[in-house]
Formats: sequence, structure tokens, C-alpha cells
Amino acid sequence: MVDDLVKVFDRFDLSNKESSGITLDGVDEDIGKEECRKSLFGRIMGDRIANFTGVKNFVNQVWGFPKNMVAVELGANLFQFNFSDAMDMEKVLDGRPYTIDNQLLNVKVWEEGIDRRMEAFQNAHIWVQLWNLPVHWITKEIGIKIGGIFEAVEDIIIPLGGSKEGRHIKLKVVINISLPLLRGTVVKLNGMNIWVDFRYEKCPDFCYGCDLIGHNDKACRLKAGTNRGNPKPQYGAWMRALAKGTSPKKRTEY
Repeated sequence: MVDDLVKVFDRFDLSNKESSGITLDGVDEDIGKEECRKSLFGRIMGDRIANFTGVKNFVNQVWGFPKNMVAVELGANLFQFNFSDAMDMEKVLDGRPYTIDNQLLNVKVWEEGIDRRMEAFQNAHIWVQLWNLPVHWITKEIGIKIGGIFEAVEDIIIPLGGSKEGRHIKLKVVINISLPLLRGTVVKLNGMNIWVDFRYEKCPDFCYGCDLIGHNDKACRLKAGTNRGNPKPQYGAWMRALAKGTSPKKRTEY
């Protein structure tokens, strides 16, 4: 907001009446704050501008047509969703993440300034699968511990069945989308190192050049030099769950 004032002062020669302004106190904004507490805010984290009607239709269908919910467009790819029932809000939050047209719809509870700060949306929910685990590591305790590499772990599922690729653990985690997606991690035990592969479910658009969510490699401005001289691709479709590609790193013990 200070930056906004600086821009105004640089652009205009204000009169005394314009610059003297109006003073508000806390009571003046209490009604507005109370309304905001009954709403959720969503930002589409991508370089393509979404159609507002399409967003309204999407959230109504995915969220089960919440009673009396009103969607408001606040700007390009920024929306406010007003609810009459707090339980509907909780269901929406529990159901994250949401992807519309291969772009992440990042839904947050209101906090002051959320509509002006892009960084308020830098943490997002996503489901990630942990692969290449030894069979005796398929436990909730180990899954949560490995999930500590992310910002937070909010849920864990151990699928009962397996496949020709083996078994895996599913985590609902919070990630910082201003940073590259993690391809996996090295887990150490008794002098042995094992590479654990990460695969992301229903992953929105992300760049195979810089590994950031929000654009593809064709629109990447950072792609040059991201491989650091390594001719092998560093990121790719193998990072998506159920993708045909396979990770260049298989389970390795050394």
C-alpha cells in the first residue's frame, strides 16, 4: 500500500484536499472483516487468464453446489468465494488441491492483505506418491518422516494393493510453489542411502525446464542453464503420477 502511495505522489500533483485524506478507525472495517472471514480466496497459479464463468461452474460442480455461495472476481485469476455455511468452507479446504484447465486453483482462508500479496499463495496443497521404498518401509511412521522434507504433511494413505512397479505411500503435503518441485530425496539408514522417488498426482502445469508450477517449458524464461551443463533432462513427465515416463533415478543403494 505504501508503494501505491508513492506511485500516486510521483504521478499526480495533489491538492491540499486530496492529500489531507480521510481517517478510518478499527470499527469502520469490522463489518468488512467479518464478511471476509465467511469467505475463501482463490488464485489460479498460472500464466493463462481463466474465464470467470468457467471458474464459477467448476467450483460449484467440484464443491457440490454449496448453498448460497457467491463467487466474486477480484482481478485477473483472483477470486473470492462467500459462504453462508462454515461447514461448506471446511469441506472445500479439506478437499484441496484443485486443478482447473491444468492450472492450480490455490484456495486460502482470508487474511488481511491476501488480495494484494502474491506471496500469500506461495504455499499450496498437493498429493505426492513416494516410490522405490523397501517393502518394510511402507508404514505411516516412515511416510510422515520422509514427508518432513515438505512444508507440512496433512494426510497419509497407504494403498492396500500394489502393481508391477511395487507399492507406494501417498502423502497430502504443503509445498512452496515459488521453489522447484522436488524429484525425490535420499533417505539414510545404517550407512545405506536409498533414493525415494516423488510422483505428483493431478499435477498442474509445471515447467520441464525450471521445474516451477505455473507455466510450461515453452513459456519458460529461466530454461537456459537449468541443466547446469548436464545433457540429460532434469525434469519431466516421470514426476507425474501414472505418467508413462519413468524417473531417471531408480532405487539405488551405495
